[in-house]
Amino acid sequence: MDFRHLRAFITVADELSVTKAAERLHISQPPLSRQIHQLEDELGVSLFVRHRHGVTLTEPGRRLLEKARFLDAAAADFFDAAGQMTRDDLRTVRIGIGWGLWEPVNRVRVALARLAQHPEIDVMDVACSTDCDERLRSRSLDLVVARPPFDTTSLQTALLYRERLLAVLSEDHPLASRESIWIRELADEPLLVWERHLMPVVYDTILALYASAGIQPRMIPTPGAGPHTLAGLMLAASGKGMYLCIGVPVGSQQPATGVALVPIADACATVEVSVAWRKNEASPSVLQVIDCARELFPQEDHAVVVAKTGSRRVS
Repeated sequence: MDFRHLRAFITVADELSVTKAAERLHISQPPLSRQIHQLEDELGVSLFVRHRHGVTLTEPGRRLLEKARFLDAAAADFFDAAGQMTRDDLRTVRIGIGWGLWEPVNRVRVALARLAQHPEIDVMDVACSTDCDERLRSRSLDLVVARPPFDTTSLQTALLYRERLLAVLSEDHPLASRESIWIRELADEPLLVWERHLMPVVYDTILALYASAGIQPRMIPTPGAGPHTLAGLMLAASGKGMYLCIGVPVGSQQPATGVALVPIADACATVEVSVAWRKNEASPSVLQVIDCARELFPQEDHAVVVAKTGSRRVS
């Protein structure tokens, strides 16, 4: 048993719904259900009765809930005390990075390196996603540069910039040479769809983009493939359909020739990239990194960052 199991138990008990609890914890439903089952197996008791409208606490579940809350609070105090004792004089800031987001973190690192007194950035994870909230709370990370959602009850965030969605098309597609494309121009194009859990916020933004345009996309699932894989890029290159995605993971691949990346022009075709940290953070080193990031990416007007290079062939 670890403290994630306790927090899962407490959240499901509060919501009386695995679905709502998963949304609150910013994870998908299957891993949350597994955590609950693992806890029940280890304790040897059933904590919930499942029914079609949600869950209900069993009698053992009701009796254990108060103990679980006590342990969860004690764990938070323990991590806070340990972090304070071991990190007061340290200048290292441990950072988690969302998929494809090394570039903004490196810009911060380079800017800090010019200062006479600066913290050292230690990149702990370059694919930090669904567990970043928990890792910040447990202090295994100090900062996260990632895409939402975040647990704003315990974390503070600042928008850095917005990534623009790209269409991944065959280079022979009639729109492949355009500087940008409106989503309505792709209404009849088959939409290749990867598994949502790989990047939920991008997946949901894509569907919302179609909905705002009043379009029902013709979706073609591609299990095990996506714009970040060679198999997925080959589907697009072969004219089987097109992906919508963010650009960095695609551009970092070395796919077969025949793929063009074209920005989507619609105003809402963007995904936020933010820096997140614990509320009431007191570490001068962590706060210095946050200040540097906000200076490098000023968002007073919340301007949308748009790719200026137009279409781009990947070969």
